[in-house]
Amino acid sequence: MKKYRNKTLSDTVSTVGSMLLFLMFAACLLMMIAVAAGTYSRISSNFDKTFGSTASLRYISNKIKSCDSAELVGQSGIVLRSGSAIDIIYFGNNGLYEKTVMSDAETSGVDLSGGDKIFELNGMTISDLGDLYKITVVSDDGENSALIRKG
Repeated sequence: MKKYRNKTLSDTVSTVGSMLLFLMFAACLLMMIAVAAGTYSRISSNFDKTFGSTASLRYISNKIKSCDSAELVGQSGIVLRSGSAIDIIYFGNNGLYEKTVMSDAETSGVDLSGGDKIFELNGMTISDLGDLYKITVVSDDGENSALIRKG
């Protein structure tokens, strides 16, 4: 069996070339991971910004469209009747709240407190424009409005 005691120049170049190829591959992988992480971060933050305002508008408008009757309570609350269920949606404590009451209570005696917090918001107003309700929602990224036809 032959024993090589001296490394030739070609062996050194081959070893260095292999190491450089591996390092280049690893650097490309790290760059791809960094770009993907940055992209995911931007998508996630933009989704969180737009989710609060647009989803809350859609939620309220779908509730109004599906109820039998709707009645405004103040500027930031609405009472929705569907059969014997009364759904109360209102703004308070930096959030949109909803509670359901199973009774035939009068709307004037409705309490705008309690319920489950659905969305984080900075403000909400509901106004009656004749045949339409105008819902305006204020969140961190700005103000959004929607017009909903009365049922």
